[in-house]
Amino acid sequence: MTIMVKVSCNGNYKCPVSYKQGEREESFTLSGRGKSGPDERTIPFYHSADAMTLSVGPEEQDNGEEASG
Repeated sequence: MTIMVKVSCNGNYKCPVSYKQGEREESFTLSGRGKSGPDERTIPFYHSADAMTLSVGPEEQDNGEEASG
């Protein structure tokens, strides 16, 4: 069994997304800035003994500036 989760961000906003399942782990930021439609990503989670963790947000305005730090 597979569970598919679609995450999207539209307009001049950005949203951090991270997920983990077993050894599979990824973090990225979706941003709709400069796109004609939403920035979308589909994330599959697989049936297994490993817990599935998905974190989305918080959404914030995307002014086109690079993150500092």
